[in-house]
Amino acid sequence: MAHEIHIVRWEELNPAQKIDVEKLKISDQQIEYAGPTHRAVAACASDVTGDILGAAIFDGEAIAGFLVLKRRNAAPGWASTGAAVISALRIDLRFQGLGIGTAALRHLPEWLLAHWTDTASIMLSVDEENEAGRRSYAKAGWLDLGIREKGRIGWVRYMRRDLQIAPPVPDRSSAGRGDAGTSDACVG
Repeated sequence: MAHEIHIVRWEELNPAQKIDVEKLKISDQQIEYAGPTHRAVAACASDVTGDILGAAIFDGEAIAGFLVLKRRNAAPGWASTGAAVISALRIDLRFQGLGIGTAALRHLPEWLLAHWTDTASIMLSVDEENEAGRRSYAKAGWLDLGIREKGRIGWVRYMRRDLQIAPPVPDRSSAGRGDAGTSDACVG
């Protein structure tokens, strides 16, 4: 089943959609790691610096999830300069296991660059025991940085997805090679 994933800034949601975000249901274990949804909403609603960005994840017309992005002084100390950090990503229980989280993570870089054009990468920390989450991030292009640290609750891993635009591939047809339709370039 194909999903129509799109992401909408917290400020652009109508009042009914904001209520739907606050009603998202996640497991108790997810709340333990990501915190309650109302805390994530409060963080973006109270931001005056422009360094916290809340975003609803839609599957068609339904709100399937919510995440908070942080940068600059709002980002945790382990984040690289120029990185946006995913904080409190949550997908509603009704939408988990359907590939919506992975699809949203694949869409996120393009969407983020439209809002924070100076972002060099997206980073996150993930509970080491959250194998499903780690697989989803990897499928969406995140790389495990190989750093394992004791977190607030347990061991965490750090992951990053660079947002650099790949350089243009030279037109090989002008070199007389005749293979301009193929490329070894990999766009992440």
